[in-house]
Amino acid sequence: MLEKTKFSNVDILEFMGKVVEKHTKFYQSDFEIDKEILSEAADRQEQQEKTFLWLCRTHGTWCLLERNVYLKGTRENNTFRFYAEQTSEPVLAFLVEVTGGTQDSVMGNVYALNYTGHYNHVHSVSIKTETVILEYEHGCRVQSADDRFSGCPDMDYGRLQSVQYRPHSQEELLQLLWNERRERKRFKEGNPDSYIAAL
Repeated sequence: MLEKTKFSNVDILEFMGKVVEKHTKFYQSDFEIDKEILSEAADRQEQQEKTFLWLCRTHGTWCLLERNVYLKGTRENNTFRFYAEQTSEPVLAFLVEVTGGTQDSVMGNVYALNYTGHYNHVHSVSIKTETVILEYEHGCRVQSADDRFSGCPDMDYGRLQSVQYRPHSQEELLQLLWNERRERKRFKEGNPDSYIAAL
């Protein structure tokens, strides 16, 4: 497999769809959720909100916000680690950067990763999550990352709209993400069609 290969300025959804067709045997409908996530990301301004780790498995897919994958205890961190720690299912891993989009496509860069190697890397550099900011329709709550929460409506603030995980040092997380970007820029440029054909 051509790991540490990048595909620059491609139609992300088209590329990912071809990977799903060749690798995912069950629950291909998971990819519909991924497409929605990536399409919404095209309208965001913050790069942290436009960069994802994508797992393509024989039994479905996951599109995980990169910043949260590096924060211990988040849903994204737990999900990314699960398939290395609990299963032997073959997993293809990619880093996906959304750069723009139209009504019909989402453009960006895709980086092919070695899942096991990247799991080891994530495990070694992940940062402890300190607080969780729960944003509701009519206000927000800040709580310790150790405290449980649910997606149920809050009696005072209404429906839960978003969850933001924060480490003790935001600068440490920003530095980690910057290092990740710098490393993947060194990946060798590949041909998307050749990559798909080799799957």
